[in-house]
Amino acid sequence: MHYTSWGKREKGEGEQRIPLLIEDGPEELGIFSEQNAAVGGQVWQLSHDEEGATATLGDGRVFRAAGDLSKQKRIKVTLDAKPFHFINESSSNWIIEDEAGKKIGQFSGAGNGVRRSILEFEDEAAAPLSDEERAGLSWFVRLILEGRLGTTSRTLIGTLLGFTIVGLIAFVVK
Repeated sequence: MHYTSWGKREKGEGEQRIPLLIEDGPEELGIFSEQNAAVGGQVWQLSHDEEGATATLGDGRVFRAAGDLSKQKRIKVTLDAKPFHFINESSSNWIIEDEAGKKIGQFSGAGNGVRRSILEFEDEAAAPLSDEERAGLSWFVRLILEGRLGTTSRTLIGTLLGFTIVGLIAFVVK
């Protein structure tokens, strides 16, 4: 597997579900919803807020991303007890490093990056990861990119609202 990507949102059982694809699909690595995921025959419990994100796997292992995923430029991730760092290199380009500082993957929010949230992995021999670990990293990538898009959108809307108010005041005062 060279990369993962996300498929189109599907409506199912009262909630939206998003398939995590191996490369461009059709083979799926898992199916994710807001509260849970099905990966490799296990059901994961998912939660995220402004302090981070947690996936509790069916066998009790925990995958965790610590911190504000929409603002921080360096995010510590642990997959069970295996540490990783997500590092923002430039505006929307990120790399993922292991504990030794070796690059294991990269992703970007540029060019519709949020829609598919592609996570590219380095050579598999150099960065051996299980399918569960790849799914966990891919979920964190999606949360980071969606969070940053939301922050950017709110900033843009606030700026436009401010300009509108200034324009109206200038028009009324004349």
